[in-house]
Amino acid sequence: MPDTGYTPESVAVIGAGNDIDSALQKRLQRAGFRVQLLTPDQLDQLRPGALVINASCCAGGKGMSAALWTCRELAQKSLNPLLHLSSYQVFAGGARKRYDEEDEPAPATDAGRQWLECEHALAGRDNVSVLRLGWMLDRSEDALLGRVLRGLAAHQPIALDDRSRGSPVTVADMARVAVAVVQQLASGAPTFGVYHYGAADTCTALEFAHEVVERAQSFYDEDLSPQLSALPAAEDRSAVLACNKLRDVFGIQQRSWRQGLTRQVELWLEKLEGERVRNAE
Repeated sequence: MPDTGYTPESVAVIGAGNDIDSALQKRLQRAGFRVQLLTPDQLDQLRPGALVINASCCAGGKGMSAALWTCRELAQKSLNPLLHLSSYQVFAGGARKRYDEEDEPAPATDAGRQWLECEHALAGRDNVSVLRLGWMLDRSEDALLGRVLRGLAAHQPIALDDRSRGSPVTVADMARVAVAVVQQLASGAPTFGVYHYGAADTCTALEFAHEVVERAQSFYDEDLSPQLSALPAAEDRSAVLACNKLRDVFGIQQRSWRQGLTRQVELWLEKLEGERVRNAE
């Protein structure tokens, strides 16, 4: 491997067990890093001196207890810089403002409290960077993109929130940003702290679904006639992240969540078609 100038050149990714893992691994390898992909129960295999990306919390749901254990274990280890991926959910939402890094987290949901507890578990370390992300559109089959396209393919009605606005993030864009941060940390940038990243433009879940349907329609000859509707009386939990600090410190620019969406939709439709063919055999 040619000399990249990074110190260290090795990055350990504590995985989430979903599409985030492979996206980070591929992007890191393209940047010239040696990558070690580990599950939370493989922390004893961490390479000495490796920079760490902790994506374990991005498993969500039942994976959060393991993620908290992972954070507590990482807090006890003597490590090089650690980038911890967190979430907008540490904020209650509903405010007509953009949340910046100076705002005090006050989660209103169990999931948000779990995300914040993981941040607190690492708070005693002085070489941790926390990257809070907007809502992830396509990290797994249960994420919004997959749910919309599965419902569309099955001709099922889909009811979604049309009040709460967010600054969503695709897995590909998350990997771009996370690896850009890691490259600078591995180049000696003493830039530890909390940072926010979300898309340059906001949307509601229903607005996103309409955009997905429009992209999907280009792959079909017949009208898809989607049955999309707004959830009745949905509570406003808008949580838009301000990303100026990330831009000012690392020079990382925001992108639209629409960028690359057509390709993401195409890949999902190919996946669904493959499943349909296998089930028909």
